[in-house]
Amino acid sequence: MRITDAELKTLYLNDRKAGKKHIREMISALNDRTIRTEKGGYLFKAASSNKNLYLGIIPCMISGERTHHYDIALPESMVHVLTGSLTPEGLFTILFIPKQITLSDEMRLAYYSAYIDLAAGLLGRGLTGPGELDGVSRMMLESSGVMNPAPSSLIEILSQSGRSFS
Repeated sequence: MRITDAELKTLYLNDRKAGKKHIREMISALNDRTIRTEKGGYLFKAASSNKNLYLGIIPCMISGERTHHYDIALPESMVHVLTGSLTPEGLFTILFIPKQITLSDEMRLAYYSAYIDLAAGLLGRGLTGPGELDGVSRMMLESSGVMNPAPSSLIEILSQSGRSFS
């Protein structure tokens, strides 16, 4: 099944409802290895709720200074937050920090949904390539029981969920 705009969440980018031009510029920068290298990659936080995908994303380096995940704001009401990075080489780290050590089935499902929404939100808006996940992300997904077997990419996240991207 192809992801259509109707299936995609409304995207809030860095605390604002993102317009098409802003989304196009962000995706273009994420797709461009030269820009990713100049910025040292990107840091992000993501969460979803109802029909909304909240994505905070910043370059790893701004004016020669290192940025941090705590510099990224998401709405305070977001509980199941994904945090991660995109390297200059295009490798994603996507992790989560649960409020408790043992995850309930409900929490696993909420994180699972957040991963799907993030993958659909990026790929459906033009992110190219498979969106390869690093080993730490795959290990966390598998050991937490959120996705087992762990996907190797954003495209595989969608595929395992029964959705595909073409």
